[in-house]
Amino acid sequence: MGAIVLSGRDVVGYLTDLIGFKLGLAITEDELTEAASGHGLSDVWPDTMDATYRYRSEVMEELCQVMLAAFGDADATHALSFPAVMPQLMREFPDLMDDPGALDYTLKRLPELSPASGTNVIDPRPLFREVEERWGSRGILIAGRLMQIINRNLMASPWSRVRRQDFSSLLELRDLFDSEKLPVPLGLFFDQRFIDFLEANSASLDRMHWRQFEGLVAERLRRKGLRVEIGPGRGDEGIDVRAWEADSDETAPAVMLVQCKRTRDKVDRVVVKALAADVMFEGARSGMVATTSSWSPGARKTVEARGYPVEETNRDTLVTWLTEMRTPGCGAWLAGSGLKQENGSS
Repeated sequence: MGAIVLSGRDVVGYLTDLIGFKLGLAITEDELTEAASGHGLSDVWPDTMDATYRYRSEVMEELCQVMLAAFGDADATHALSFPAVMPQLMREFPDLMDDPGALDYTLKRLPELSPASGTNVIDPRPLFREVEERWGSRGILIAGRLMQIINRNLMASPWSRVRRQDFSSLLELRDLFDSEKLPVPLGLFFDQRFIDFLEANSASLDRMHWRQFEGLVAERLRRKGLRVEIGPGRGDEGIDVRAWEADSDETAPAVMLVQCKRTRDKVDRVVVKALAADVMFEGARSGMVATTSSWSPGARKTVEARGYPVEETNRDTLVTWLTEMRTPGCGAWLAGSGLKQENGSS
């Protein structure tokens, strides 16, 4: 393949623009350099901004995809793990070449599909119906996986101008660590771009701003169908988040009270005892102490011995939440088609 000659500054500028376009994140040179070091790219990362570097095009493509994956792109993560289309299909369908009709037909018809007017969304269902008539349900599985893999690679490609979402503005990654400001849209507590970044970088949970951590917990409860109210952030008397059943009366007591602890220290029994008292006082059903660390053995023993209706949300729980909340791989042009995304979400 060919080669690309760029200055170190050009490399940084190109990756900054690419991540901004594909992921909607505004990042700095230092953040890029840290990501390159953390993902084993030091040998191809420019150490002098004014020097000139020669990259083979496949090396540049891998550099871009590793960086996209590092900042939270599920498509890039999958593309790096399974870069080629046919080997992946052959692993999933070992006898594919015995009857390649559905595969050949889908490849032939794909270029004929076009986005709906004014969008970049392609509805593959008419093609699926054609494949089903000729090759049945197995044909649909083959066609669907082929389209997912091609679409994933297209989303993750640094050479394409395809992205899953059009962003009205860029989100400063540093705000995750420095800002008390939460998203402006009513009913949204934490930006999806931060969720994707944290899922790919769970070690950053320790560094995120305490107010952003409260927003993450509130957003999780909102997505579980609860009506959520986040506290002022300061002077909240230990209750950071309150949650109600979605259809509950406005005057009803909260069903859950939450205290958030973004800390490396273990949560001790004093914290859970205080929250249990607040749950009783407000007539709530339960409480939650959410922490980026974990509870101490004493805290767990106290809750168990006294039967406190207080649950532990620890670091492992947060990692599970992030996996469930992240943007699925395989982009939006298959949305609504009934296909399963690669992480199991529809």
